[in-house]
Amino acid sequence: MRLLLVEDNQNQREILSGFLAKNGFNVISAEDGEEGIRLFQENLVDIVITDFRMPRKNGLEVLRAVRRINPLAAVIIITAFSDVNDAVSVIKEGAMDYILKPVNLQELLTKIKTIRSQMEIQKESSALLYKIPELGISATFVGKSKKIMDILSIVERVAANSATVLISGESGTGKEMIAEIIHQLSPRRQHKLVIVSCAALPDTLLESELFGHLKGSFTGAVSDRKGRFEEADGGTIFLDEIGDISPLIQVKLLRVVQNMTFEQVGSSKPKTVNVRIIAATNKNLEDEIAKGSFREDLYYRLNVVPIHLPPLRERKDDIPLLIDHFLEELNMKDSISFSPEALLKMVSCHWPGNIRQLQNTVTRLVTLARNDLITIENLDDAFPGLEESEESGDRSLAGREKEHIKKVLDSCGDNQLKAAKILGIHRNTLARKIKEFNL
Repeated sequence: MRLLLVEDNQNQREILSGFLAKNGFNVISAEDGEEGIRLFQENLVDIVITDFRMPRKNGLEVLRAVRRINPLAAVIIITAFSDVNDAVSVIKEGAMDYILKPVNLQELLTKIKTIRSQMEIQKESSALLYKIPELGISATFVGKSKKIMDILSIVERVAANSATVLISGESGTGKEMIAEIIHQLSPRRQHKLVIVSCAALPDTLLESELFGHLKGSFTGAVSDRKGRFEEADGGTIFLDEIGDISPLIQVKLLRVVQNMTFEQVGSSKPKTVNVRIIAATNKNLEDEIAKGSFREDLYYRLNVVPIHLPPLRERKDDIPLLIDHFLEELNMKDSISFSPEALLKMVSCHWPGNIRQLQNTVTRLVTLARNDLITIENLDDAFPGLEESEESGDRSLAGREKEHIKKVLDSCGDNQLKAAKILGIHRNTLARKIKEFNL
């Protein structure tokens, strides 16, 4: 396991690095926060141990950089007693633990071993699935990040009643899955969950689809037909992409949301239903209201319980779990795995298509795989346009590795034996890297 130690006090740095090295850890040391961030970008690191108060970027800035570049790495903060309150706040930002000065070496070792055990368990376990408590309910949601757990907490509470829910979020973030979980957790689960894609139909067809029609009410209406609201009576209706419906349908929908009554196309007789409404949109409806394309009164009727699903780039902790889950769905979990470099790049990517894009990517990689290990080369071959997010920098892991090796070689006057020792790798490995990167 590789550790990064960021400590501006040279004596303390040497004591800690020496102790950790004696206990079997591969330690990289940095004398301030800025150097620590650079070394973290250039090396695969499992745990970062950083002082809180330092020149040229403090421990909080180091933590934020680590979380941005590779959220799979754990961070331990070293802090003075007077800064305990700050350290506790840093825990809320994602640090795994903190330790007080003067550092008790055995306590530090215990904390590191505990974190290592947790990381190993997480790697070995199957993807963490949010499982609905009641037996026989199949809906699941993959995730363990704080944002997702907060959302699922809201889902559990709102499911018990019939309050209208508005789910927002980019395409591919799992809005339909959340709607399914709400329905299956609710007392209405014995009735239907009816799903309507509002963006897929023109006005005339959407009105008929939602409210039904009478025979002869328009060309092609050869018989009476129930609408989706009537079909969902007693259950739940999920109106996907509600932001795309026209003002005409918005007026008709407002009446349903207000008093659960509507009229079929071609009829003046009102029908009443008992339906729970869940709506979803990938648009900012407040912006649409400002532009005059969405009714403000309908928005407030729908937005009783708002749930916003973050894009995948804001919940990178969940990407390894999602990959694990998709491999399991493909029955490949025990036969194919990702190399650490490939997994890190998957975590670092922007994923504009969110979970849907990630799932398609995993499926394609598995389909094209020639052996049981997916490497960063496989990613580059299968997805030459797969880009890392702007937050993680515009350089690939391989590019950073190449640059770092070149710098070390230059500093050693191209002495490979000395460079290999500094890099902490075998000379043969360095020779292979030199050939691979054409250095």
